[in-house]
Parts: sequence; structure tokens; C-alpha cells
Amino acid sequence: MKLFLKISAVVLLVGYLAVSLYFVSDIDRDQPCELFEITVADSSECDLLTRDDVRAYLADADLLPEGKPMKQVDTELIEQCVREIDLLCDVKCYHKRHGDVYLSVRQRRPVVRVISDEGDNYYLDADGERIAVDAMYLDYLPLVLGCDDDTLSARDLLPMIGYISAHPFWNAQVEHIYISPSHEVSLIPRVGDHTILLGSPCDYEGKLARVLALYEQVMPRMGWAAYDTISVKFDGQVVCTRRNKKYKHDSWSKI
Repeated sequence: MKLFLKISAVVLLVGYLAVSLYFVSDIDRDQPCELFEITVADSSECDLLTRDDVRAYLADADLLPEGKPMKQVDTELIEQCVREIDLLCDVKCYHKRHGDVYLSVRQRRPVVRVISDEGDNYYLDADGERIAVDAMYLDYLPLVLGCDDDTLSARDLLPMIGYISAHPFWNAQVEHIYISPSHEVSLIPRVGDHTILLGSPCDYEGKLARVLALYEQVMPRMGWAAYDTISVKFDGQVVCTRRNKKYKHDSWSKI
């Protein structure tokens, strides 16, 4: 008898909870959205897109949830819409009880602009993801020009670009990066009317260290206008072609 009563009590409790959850859920579905909060996770470090920009984008798509019954608020559709914004990633939209909806996003950070010989024009973030140029205009990023294909692309140069951007001298010195049709890499500096020939992007740190040593040890004596090319294609060497063609070139093996 006692066992029967215990079982009956459990069944009644489960039934009560099920009915209660049904009515609570029904009430929540009819509850209008009272709060829509947008969080741009890294806005203090990167401000390419604001909460107002995201809100305006959703307004154009008629997806702002405020005032709508929760049963008409589709958080998955909001996520899908916001993911179409090139500048955003890690999009998450969810709702809580009492009509509160939350949208959290993270911005992509462009690290380089690419203009290829084939007519492509786009930005890349640090993960190698493309960002449309019409999403913004940034004139302070390195620019990669020339050939951009499966053999050697701007995406392959991201480690070198990251090194250049983090280096106080090279970040200020390098203006353009050029990939030739033969897939060799050259740097066009801001100071000095010459081209730095890296050849393969392999060992870019060692190659740039040799050029920096040349700048520090040789340029003060020869002048910044002495050479039109500085080649560090080969290990342990710096070969410079003189602008005055009366001289062939100068080379150093221990710089």
C-alpha cells in the first residue's frame, strides 16, 4: 500500500511539472520581447563595426525582435543573417525567459589587403578568411600585389605579414609586397628607392635581418639612393645592384 502511494505521488508530481512547464512555455511564447542586447566582444580593441551597425543591418532585414511575441522571434534566422556580414564571426543569438534576446558577435580583424593580377580585391584576416573590400576601407594595412594563385597566394604569406606588422621597423618600412608570375616575393619599401628581393618567402626572418644589417652598416656610407635592388634570395648573402650602371653590383656574405 505504501509503495502504491509513493508511486502515485511521483506520477502526480511528474504530471504537475509537465502541465506547469507547458503553460509556462505557452506564456513565454506569447510574451513580447522586451530587451534585445547586442554585444560586440572585442569592441575595445577593434571598432570596425559597432552595435548600432549590427542593429541597423537587422532592421533592414526586419529581424529586430523588440515588441514581437517570442514565438515570432527566430534566433537561428538572426544568426544566419548576421553571419552574412563579412566583418563578423562567432555569432550566437539566444533568448531567456521573460522576453530577453541576446546577440553576441566577434569582429574579424583584417591584416592585409590583396589586389591580384586576376582582378581579385579583398582583405584577409589572421585566419586567412576573406573579407570583402566594400565592407570598409583601411589604408594602413600591408598591400599584396601581383600573382595570387594555388602555387603561392597571399594566404601563404600571412606568417611573414604577421612578423612584419609586429616589427617596429619593418611595419613602418614595408609599403607593398609583390608576388611575381614566377612566384618570387619582393618588398617595396617606403624609404629608399629600391626593391628588396626575397625570392622564396622561406626564412623571411633571416632574410629581413640581413637587409636590416645592410641598412645599418652600409647605407650610411653608400647612401639610400645607391642601389635599385637588394637581393637576399640566397643563404648568407646580400647582393645589391647599383643604380649607377657603371658598376655592376656589390655583395656581402657576412651581414
